[in-house]
Amino acid sequence: VSVYHAKNDINNDLSDLFFREEFLLNIAIKNFSKPWISLLNGISMGGGLGLSVHGSHRLVTNKTIAAMPETAIGYFPDVGGGYFLSRMPNSIGPYLALTGNTLGEDDCLFSGIATHKVENNNIEEIEAKVLGLKSYNNLKIEEILKEYALEREISSLEKNRDLIEKHFSNSNLVDLFNSLKNDKSEWADKTYQILSKKSPTSMGVALRQLERVKNLSFEECMVIEFRICQAMMSRNDFYEGVRANLVDKDRSPKWSPTEISEINEKLIEDHFASLGNKDLLN
Repeated sequence: VSVYHAKNDINNDLSDLFFREEFLLNIAIKNFSKPWISLLNGISMGGGLGLSVHGSHRLVTNKTIAAMPETAIGYFPDVGGGYFLSRMPNSIGPYLALTGNTLGEDDCLFSGIATHKVENNNIEEIEAKVLGLKSYNNLKIEEILKEYALEREISSLEKNRDLIEKHFSNSNLVDLFNSLKNDKSEWADKTYQILSKKSPTSMGVALRQLERVKNLSFEECMVIEFRICQAMMSRNDFYEGVRANLVDKDRSPKWSPTEISEINEKLIEDHFASLGNKDLLN
């Protein structure tokens, strides 16, 4: 919202500073040598996943609600989203990136977002045992978590993985939409309706992002994400999405372009252009 309000200030550099600091923090978490224990014990979306998923231990409970909902605000899955989404099986990454659907604890385990499922009532006890450790290392943490870890149950992602793979393995946005449209199942129709409300540009860029970064290092992924981020700061959809969903809250963003058929190769590729000496890492 702060970036949105600063958009007309010609001296504004908030869109660079804010995201640069955030992305460098994501890299620091990813490279942190000690156990990094995250408690996704509630709403964990967007930046919240950037602070947790790149660490060594991610605990979920029955209170967990996780998502990468950025396409709803004309943005894309950043904070290392390209890295962990592109490495999920069965085209689950593109599915989550485009739909922004929320995940429960078993979904998080199945997709790799979480490492352990525990009872919400045991969180304080786990915290106390971790804080009481004299030797803080992965082996000791694993010993503690093993006492409390619950078995994963069948998740909605797992139930629908064949449908997800069928439709979201399409790397072309128009083909993906047509695939959903031609499938007469209730799941496909619901998914199509969800995507119809998202930013066409955001979806097109997100699909390309996940395809491009799936074999890159974390640092290389973050450089690309920063380029996309800065490109989106100079376009309509991010500001319109923030206005509609977070500022005015009328939930009626006016995307530009408005149709997925208007998304062309140049529009997508412009988001990946080098920033020169303003790149994230030089």
